[in-house]
Amino acid sequence: MTTVDATSVTTSIEVDAPAARAFHVFTAEIGTWWDEDKHLLTAPVAEMVFEPFVGGHIIDRGTDGSECRWGRVLAYEPPSRVCFSWDINTRWQIETDHDRTSEVEITFEELSPHRTRVVLVHRHLDRHGEGWQSMRDAVGSGWNLGSLANRVEAANQVAGRTLPVISDAAMLERLAAASTYTAVLLNATDAFVRPAVDRIVWEHGRRNMALVDAGLLAVVLPVGDDSRLAGIGVFAADLETTGEIMADDPGVRAGIFDYEAHPVRGFPGASLP
Repeated sequence: MTTVDATSVTTSIEVDAPAARAFHVFTAEIGTWWDEDKHLLTAPVAEMVFEPFVGGHIIDRGTDGSECRWGRVLAYEPPSRVCFSWDINTRWQIETDHDRTSEVEITFEELSPHRTRVVLVHRHLDRHGEGWQSMRDAVGSGWNLGSLANRVEAANQVAGRTLPVISDAAMLERLAAASTYTAVLLNATDAFVRPAVDRIVWEHGRRNMALVDAGLLAVVLPVGDDSRLAGIGVFAADLETTGEIMADDPGVRAGIFDYEAHPVRGFPGASLP
């Protein structure tokens, strides 16, 4: 819904996302929803950048290296409010006199953990001076938050499935339940030559299955391409214990595998489908 007042334009929409997600898409992902025909650059736009701090800029960068800084970040208050200047004059050129620029304020009101109202107010349009009414009329019909809502919805469609909306509270609850694991990247060495190593690989696999049954190896993933990476494992053990387990692996002992191990965090109950 859009309303046009004397010197301002207001438009709003509700999106299926928490306020933090809606704020992120509006700012950090601005180039994914901004209308392609609403740029000042003559070259095609390669990217849009919304600098996430007061004093930053909104920047269009062209495929030819050109750059247009058409807005200054006046307020940056995630996840509830952001405000920037409209440094564009009535001839649709960059305005260098900051006293002759308007402001765009966007607020994000979380109606529920899964839904947010986004309200955009483009105000002080009379600051643009003579002919400012044409700017008011143009932005009155130009602001399109529907494309923001469409971007949020499109991002929720993945591989033919609709992603559930994850609230901030749900994220915090899951993060609090996270546990420490050790991820192992198993690499084949130059000594890995098939079929000579097949019997060793078989015993390596047997031991992995035993580690799974013992509750020590939570995930084991043999790699099926021709790279040096032979497998990925997630151990329900700390880094030191995992090192002791890997030191006695048949493939590691035979020198056909080496590995690197990294401490990681994961969520208990996560599993392969």
